[in-house]
Amino acid sequence: MKRLIHSLVILLLGSVAFAEEFPAVQVYEKTAKSVVLIKSRFEGKQSLVGAGSLITRKGVILTSAHVVVDKEDGKPAAAVQVFIKPDRVTGDYRRDFTRRYTAEIAAYDSDLDLAVLKIQDFQDDIEPILLARADEIRIGDEVVAIGHPEQGGFWTLTYGRISSVLENQSNVAGRDVYQTDTNVNRGNSGGPLLDRRGHLVGVTANIARVGAGNLPITGVNFAVKSVVAGQWTEKSGYPAAYWRSPEQAVAPMEGQEKAQPGEGGAEEPTAAPPVLPKKTDSAPTMQAQSPKSQDRAPKEDKILTPKRPYRLDEFLAEVERDMSDMMKEMREDIRR
Repeated sequence: MKRLIHSLVILLLGSVAFAEEFPAVQVYEKTAKSVVLIKSRFEGKQSLVGAGSLITRKGVILTSAHVVVDKEDGKPAAAVQVFIKPDRVTGDYRRDFTRRYTAEIAAYDSDLDLAVLKIQDFQDDIEPILLARADEIRIGDEVVAIGHPEQGGFWTLTYGRISSVLENQSNVAGRDVYQTDTNVNRGNSGGPLLDRRGHLVGVTANIARVGAGNLPITGVNFAVKSVVAGQWTEKSGYPAAYWRSPEQAVAPMEGQEKAQPGEGGAEEPTAAPPVLPKKTDSAPTMQAQSPKSQDRAPKEDKILTPKRPYRLDEFLAEVERDMSDMMKEMREDIRR
């Protein structure tokens, strides 16, 4: 009898552990198409590559300011292109990057390191990523990031946890961030940090890599909190949608109103929570940049790694070459 009870307890514990396992594959399949690749071209400088999240059905994208604004002179990029994820990432640039748009920088805040891009005449029918609420996020919660890490793969997923919460990072009022050990690198900038439901917990912003005495630092990365992003997008005139439970949909939370219809996902959206304090100093901007191909790993893997890492210079050269070919074809059509 004791053996039977012991066996049942082991089975029960095992089933609970399995049920609580983070659904990384499902989160990726739900949200990866809503994560874009951003290429920003600066006059006289190398282009930057980062990531962003579609936050409305009309082509509004949330990203990091340093992906589209030069951190040295503070000037916005001369041109911004946005690439939509193909059904299957192959590593062949001409096949993977056929779905692209030109985007304008609608608003940015270098202190908070946030920016909004707007695609005109957005044609793709893609579900926007909803923002998670601050009261739903705790230290220790599991999260994943999706982005384009340099020397890695496009639309790469990495896994970790919320490690800490920091207010007013680098003495910038209102720049509240989550610290995470989720592995991110240049090219992840502006991409989403997501919870188990696929809701945006934070906007990947900056990383710590070298400490005092040139000692390496690992697993210390930061994402601007969803509540900060929600407040700022609301103020900028491009409100992002928050997730709401069925109970909240019936009875709105105190101080919250319904957001504009049709701008969120299947769940009912609401306007952003509390007002943030006014900013003062300037904030540290982070790095963006990029990577080469990726095929999804088996379901049991929590990190989806590329078969062939790509190089930033190869990608940028191919995109520029493709644009030159398009311009040549357009000129020939005009002559005809």
